[in-house]
Amino acid sequence: MIVVDEATRLRIVTQPDHARFAADMLSLWRADGLPDHPRRDDLLFATREHDNGWREPDAAPRVDPERRRPLTFLTYPEADRLELWARGIHRFAAERPLAALLIAEHAEAVHQPLSDPWKRFFEELEPYRAQWLERVGLDRSTVRLDYRFLGLADTLSLALCSGEERRLEGLEIDARMIGQRLELRPFPLAGTTTFEIPVRWVDKRPYASDTRFAVALARAPWERQAVRIAPFSATE
Repeated sequence: MIVVDEATRLRIVTQPDHARFAADMLSLWRADGLPDHPRRDDLLFATREHDNGWREPDAAPRVDPERRRPLTFLTYPEADRLELWARGIHRFAAERPLAALLIAEHAEAVHQPLSDPWKRFFEELEPYRAQWLERVGLDRSTVRLDYRFLGLADTLSLALCSGEERRLEGLEIDARMIGQRLELRPFPLAGTTTFEIPVRWVDKRPYASDTRFAVALARAPWERQAVRIAPFSATE
């Protein structure tokens, strides 16, 4: 989950919803050769499903027993993250080997620098990656080039879902946030577009157990938060 402090409330966005927003954004991408990319369908599918391993954890949220706050994608225990990423990479491998390769690239990118458990994880994954590469007829460098689309869409989506503009640093595209408006230069979409992200709010207070937080979250109505993506305005 993505958990954002807002005054007296916590704003909750699930990882799968963040991923769907990333894919919706990428589906409108008109730059960088993506409209005619020979693997565009797989790129969009992998972007939509790149956090599919979080389905189960986000459906059964947990609380940090010391801080009494909901665990997030950043604070989830490493052993559990290893398990969910393995599940997320392998889930579609039979029918979508390129998606599995792209999700594996994402897992490796977001866990840099690799700790010893993650080094072992990717060493054990290597034979599968070799099989998937053979099935799709690509080499690793081509998959890494393709991954740039997923990585960029993930970063832009995460910045909007978390409200953290610092996540926009170091991109190959100029990006800035003004409230719930993301401005890009050069502008890659078909036109200025408003998206809606499913969100829930719960009280910002200590939660003594997983059950108490789960009950609070279950009682919170789903709402849709509008975010707008547009070209750079003239307010620089």
